[in-house]
Amino acid sequence: MSLASAKYSLEEAETNITVNAKGIAHVEESVSYAFDGHYIDIHRELKALPGESIRNVEAQCSDKACTLKVERIPEGYIVIGKLPDPTPEKVTLFVSYDCYGVVKVYRDVSEFSYKLWGGKWEKPLKSFKGNVKLPMKNESELKYWIHPAAYTQEVHIEDNVISLRTGTIPSTQWYEIKAIFSRIESPNPNFVQIDNTKGLKETLAVEKVYQQKTLILDDLYRKTVLFAFFVLAFPFLIYLRYGREEKIDYKETYERKPPSDAKPAIVNAIISGRMGISKIEGFTATFMDLANRNYISLRNLKPEDTDSLSTPEPESKNFMIELVNDEIYSEPNENLVELEDFEKDVLYLLKAHAFERNVSWEKFKKDLENGTDFYRFINAWNRKVEAHIEFDKLFQSTGNKYMNFFSRSILLAAIVYYILISGIFPSNVFPLASKINVLTSLIGIFGFVMIRCSGTFITIFGRWTPEGNLYYKQWDNFKKYLTDLSALKEYSPESIKIWDSYVVYAASLGVAKENLQNMALVVPSDQLEESHFYPISYNYNRSNRSGYDSSSYSCGNVSSSSYSVDINLEDNINRSGDLNRENNVNGSSGGGDASK
Repeated sequence: MSLASAKYSLEEAETNITVNAKGIAHVEESVSYAFDGHYIDIHRELKALPGESIRNVEAQCSDKACTLKVERIPEGYIVIGKLPDPTPEKVTLFVSYDCYGVVKVYRDVSEFSYKLWGGKWEKPLKSFKGNVKLPMKNESELKYWIHPAAYTQEVHIEDNVISLRTGTIPSTQWYEIKAIFSRIESPNPNFVQIDNTKGLKETLAVEKVYQQKTLILDDLYRKTVLFAFFVLAFPFLIYLRYGREEKIDYKETYERKPPSDAKPAIVNAIISGRMGISKIEGFTATFMDLANRNYISLRNLKPEDTDSLSTPEPESKNFMIELVNDEIYSEPNENLVELEDFEKDVLYLLKAHAFERNVSWEKFKKDLENGTDFYRFINAWNRKVEAHIEFDKLFQSTGNKYMNFFSRSILLAAIVYYILISGIFPSNVFPLASKINVLTSLIGIFGFVMIRCSGTFITIFGRWTPEGNLYYKQWDNFKKYLTDLSALKEYSPESIKIWDSYVVYAASLGVAKENLQNMALVVPSDQLEESHFYPISYNYNRSNRSGYDSSSYSCGNVSSSSYSVDINLEDNINRSGDLNRENNVNGSSGGGDASK
């Protein structure tokens, strides 16, 4: 047995072959191992192809470092060298044998084809040297080819000997030579294979095809590299052309009032959403806006409310919602004419979960978390919000559309290209094909990532129109004001009614938690009790005045940092489908071994 950390490497190998006048090839091989750890033995398999045979096998180890034995196997022989303990750091195995039938004699020429390095080694070979001597009188009669040619670093002919040298040959990769030379006179079928056809023309045709494929592959590799650089440069070009914002004359640091009276869900869709599609904070802000406009009322739980709950919840995490507007219960075609369709949908959703016009927030939350109904509702609701927005007037998404089309195109092209390269140019015959496939895979992965993250890159490859840029910056500055305690203290809203409207917009901008916290610190307790959101904010008032700890109480986390009632609707959304992903789609246009 070997140590778990034991390993070995193949340092170098050499093969010297002499083909005599009868066509018998005498082969002398050496393979040098380097060991780190304990190994039991090394072995070398000698396998003959159909029509060939191996004879006169002899073997030895350098410095008599191992005990050798040669055994017959169905295809030939196996040489096993038992290693001593401790295992030497370096061992070279020498093997010699005669090959019969390795030369094929045609009517016009003789052919020698031999794998100088087999394809079943589990480790890469660092370097290889080989010499092949052929029986001929004139070197001009010799033609030879080496496969795969990419591994050859040096090759030359001298005195009928082909000498070659390689760099690293990867594991499982073979390396062979094929040579055509003058026909052996009076060939003996016991020594060579005899084919009574003319072989030169066919061999030259096969090798011509191989050479042509090699040249084509070299050209494809260069073009693939250039295309990979183009793929990396294309997003930058799209950004320069379509992503850079136009300058506008706006230098304000804060906006202390809402820049417009837009619906909170619409503000959320434009400022925080994706391509005008609202996020979950837009739904929450609409809910709070309805409370601020007296369609529903929020109140702390009373003892009788707590007693009626099947699972009582802590007071700080629950409150009651009351549907106080009678129009909610009138005929749908006649009621609530002053509300938009998506605002009515929120009221009707509450109505569907209310009992005697009341619903516990925690119970409402749990109802929504069960099943996939809310997932379907919120997607339909988002589409209604989107219908109220002329987003194209505010944002130009041309660059993002081009980038999305480009990403899909290169992903499809990479898949097709990879299949074609692998089919036409097998990597074991054309090693360069492996490099092309790696580049192709990286290009395909790049395209896939760009598609998956297209929603994230909208503002990079698209840009706000001057009108949209002003709209965005004004609302973003208002968001900064809502979260800046010092600014709120210095320029505090004049009444609790204004505070409440600000809280609604804070929810749509995803900063309700911070704004409610600031509200609890700035607004006096007696005024805070008049707020529509007192059932929520009084907890901040109580905790902040005694030393607020944001980690001990979370007033909300609907979508990263939105409404603050510990609703966790994202859990339900993730179970029934990724809401953000849905929004994004809708908004995006012969071998050997060493034994351990």
